[in-house]
Amino acid sequence: MTLAEQGFDAEGSDTTGAAGASGDESESTQTPDAERDAEESPSDASPGVETPVSGSAGERDEDSASTAATEDAEPEESRTEQIPVLGTVETAGSEDPADPPVVASAATGTGPASEPEEGSGTRTDTDTEADEARTEAMPAPAAGAVAFAAPPPEKDANAGDGSGSTSAESASSASPPAEGAAPGDPADDAALWPTPRRLSDYVSDQPASEGSSATPGGAESGAAAGAGAAGAGAGGAGTPGGPGGPTDSAEGPGDGSGKNKKKKAKKPLWLRILLGFLAVTGLGLILACGVFTFFYVTVEVPDAAKADAVEQGSTFYFADGETEFAYRGTDRDVISYEEMTAGGDHVVEAVISAEDRGFWTEPGVSISGTMRAVWSTITGEQVQGGSTVTQQMVRNYYEGVSLEQTVSRKVQEIIISIKVDRSEDKEWVMEQYLNTIYFGRTSYGVQAASQAYYHKDVDELTAEEAAFLAAAIQQPTRFGQADVETTPDMENRWQYVVNGMVTTGAITQAEADAMEFPAPEPEKTTEDLSGYRGYMLQEAMSELSDLGYSEDHINRQGFKIVTTFDKDMMDAAYESVEEMVAPDSLPEGVNIGLTTIDPKTGEVLAFYGGHDYHLNQYDSSFLGAAQAGSAFKPYVLATALEQGYGLNSTVDGRGPRDIHGSRVQNANNASGGVMTLTQATTVSNNLGFVELAQEVGFEEVRQTAYDVGLPDGSIDDNQLVPVMPLGATSVRSVDQASGYATFANGGVHMEAHVIKEIVNQEGDNERPEIEGKKALEASTASDVTYALEQAVSSGTGTAAQLWDHPVAGKTGTTNGSVAAWFVGYTPQLSTAVGVYSGNNESFQIPGHNISGGGLPAQMWKSYMNRAMEGYERASFPGPEFGGTTENWAPEPATQEPQQPEAPEGGEPEVPEVPETPEVPTDPEPEVPEVPTFPENPEGPDEPEEPGNPGIPPGRGEENGQ
Repeated sequence: MTLAEQGFDAEGSDTTGAAGASGDESESTQTPDAERDAEESPSDASPGVETPVSGSAGERDEDSASTAATEDAEPEESRTEQIPVLGTVETAGSEDPADPPVVASAATGTGPASEPEEGSGTRTDTDTEADEARTEAMPAPAAGAVAFAAPPPEKDANAGDGSGSTSAESASSASPPAEGAAPGDPADDAALWPTPRRLSDYVSDQPASEGSSATPGGAESGAAAGAGAAGAGAGGAGTPGGPGGPTDSAEGPGDGSGKNKKKKAKKPLWLRILLGFLAVTGLGLILACGVFTFFYVTVEVPDAAKADAVEQGSTFYFADGETEFAYRGTDRDVISYEEMTAGGDHVVEAVISAEDRGFWTEPGVSISGTMRAVWSTITGEQVQGGSTVTQQMVRNYYEGVSLEQTVSRKVQEIIISIKVDRSEDKEWVMEQYLNTIYFGRTSYGVQAASQAYYHKDVDELTAEEAAFLAAAIQQPTRFGQADVETTPDMENRWQYVVNGMVTTGAITQAEADAMEFPAPEPEKTTEDLSGYRGYMLQEAMSELSDLGYSEDHINRQGFKIVTTFDKDMMDAAYESVEEMVAPDSLPEGVNIGLTTIDPKTGEVLAFYGGHDYHLNQYDSSFLGAAQAGSAFKPYVLATALEQGYGLNSTVDGRGPRDIHGSRVQNANNASGGVMTLTQATTVSNNLGFVELAQEVGFEEVRQTAYDVGLPDGSIDDNQLVPVMPLGATSVRSVDQASGYATFANGGVHMEAHVIKEIVNQEGDNERPEIEGKKALEASTASDVTYALEQAVSSGTGTAAQLWDHPVAGKTGTTNGSVAAWFVGYTPQLSTAVGVYSGNNESFQIPGHNISGGGLPAQMWKSYMNRAMEGYERASFPGPEFGGTTENWAPEPATQEPQQPEAPEGGEPEVPEVPETPEVPTDPEPEVPEVPTFPENPEGPDEPEEPGNPGIPPGRGEENGQ
């Protein structure tokens, strides 16, 4: 349709309108692409006229209209921010009634088309506030802008960028001029031609999801957006999006998006923690699965069984490292699964009950078993182990699977166990397991164990016996000694296995109730352990266990074990004891213990534990103990010297006396007297040492005994009483030899031990080195030695004198002759001899005096004469006579003299110094006279005390002592 047909003149109302008409005429022939390019490029402005920023035709029309307006008209930018009242322009002469009406903005001209002009005239404050309110609801279009009807949905969708310019252009080309409008009228031009738009207006029309935000020109953008929205057909009053209608946003002017962005609510803390934990757990599981898959692919089942699955025994040697005296190796008899179950399934079922109750159903490993191991470690309960039967078999059977406690070894074991369970049947796994597992008594495999414990084949075992063997798997060493001593723990473990057999259905509850604990038969000997050899092996195995070497390790790891035992001294101890007292002459329950220790090293060189290990496995030197008697007194003396008292300090040894409600008397009811500590030691005065112990403290005495060699905990609290020095504490011969060895070694204690070397297959010695510990000052040790020399040279221990070596020692006898001791030492060796009743009863040995100065001293001398062969004569260090001289004895004038008992038919004996003292015949002879004090007790230059014998052999000026 041409302009003439639409009723427009060839000339415009003014120059600007004419230019706009010619522009319209020329632009109407452009293609849509060219039209869009034109919209994006501003037109050239007339000279002298300010060109709007957008360069749109609508703004040029607005400038033309503004020339006729009043001088106080609002600036263009202000009109752009306001929202004019929109109306509907009725089209006249439209040939197509279906054409949509054109919504036009009020112009500055007159006539019907300019009725809405009241919004562009003089404005009141109320109108401004209303406009601002409407602006907040919907951004206002620029003043003079014409809103166009929206295109059909298809055409709008093809617009691509959703801008209002294309829709407005279509509406303009399809709508005729409003009725009564003059051609070239600015309102007509606005209705006919699309209004060019700024880029910021275009951007503000984009959806809120594109992230539009307010800018300093937000008011203008909002106005353009409002015009675009009106052009889309949503600008009618009262309609959504139009003035007065509901809006999608509560944002104020300048919000380019026009939509409310709601903030996401924060998740609760517990939910975030839970989600994080699940994420980490999931990641850990994924990683664990990956690691497992890697190992499963890379770890292969070994092809060969371990060499030591057949035999890896260890050899024991005397101290020379060459003379063998024992061998501990593997005892195994391999049988088939059918042979194992020939007598019934109870052997297999007992093992399953003890070690792995899920054996038949699990895939080679057990998570619950691993958790049980953790629980057992925490609680100390002994239940099923952490490893399954399959895992134990893999660990003991296959080459390349070590016994190291490492994570990599455990993973390897688990992978191989799973693969073995998939490739082999359960019966094969059980067969290998029962042929390799250790049962104790050097027996590997169930057949060897059956012979070792019950002297029968496996198919002859009863269910009770099978349960015992299954229980022994967890603690084979302890169960191997069950014939010697059965403990409640063994029976509890056995009962656990029996109850498990009921749980698994192997036996009925009635059968379990009828079972009794099956004590095993005595162990059969397969090597020569007769005489003292069995005792040596027993003590060596005991110390190896303390060092962390299990019996299983010894039997399978091929160690060379060198002991401290000297063969010549062992022979001398054995012969000396049995030559003096024949084994058959010993009363029932009476034992003799003898132990020799090297003071410099702590090595046990020799001991006597019994006549024959095959006949009696009770070691009288390492297991047997008896009350120490007066042989405990040197520990009290050492405590006093350590506290700074000297040997010349005096005590009141007179008796008898009542001490804390107890009647205390000297040996043989001797009256005793006031004497020095040296004298009290020489004659073994009881009351003098009772007084001394109260002065220095019972706790301190106990600690000294522990420091020099007695085992910690061997002295009970109830023994911390005034009569403690009289030796109610039970000691072993090895303990006493170790304690006195500390005196001989200058106060340095070396722990007693029987293992010198543990040499592995690579030739390395694994035995930790023994470190010395200073227990006493050297001066204390030398002063104690001096006092003990007097006891041997002229006191109660004269029977132990050696003519070619100096000897220091002490006798000990308990009430009723239940035990008798002599403990002494030379500079090279410390030896303790004890003769005692294991039943704590008085005894007699025909032809012998049961006292410390009797049989024990004589036996000590007989043995030491042989043991010292090859040792050169040496001397003890001279006494220091250090410390202060304390007088604990009361003045004679302050106490009444004690009257001795009067002999029958005569006058009472005078207790003063007799010219010739009687020689006592009782076990502990006491010097009856009251000695006089030395003139200079403090002076070290005069070591001899009045009434005391001279320096014994071994002390002399030639040694500088």
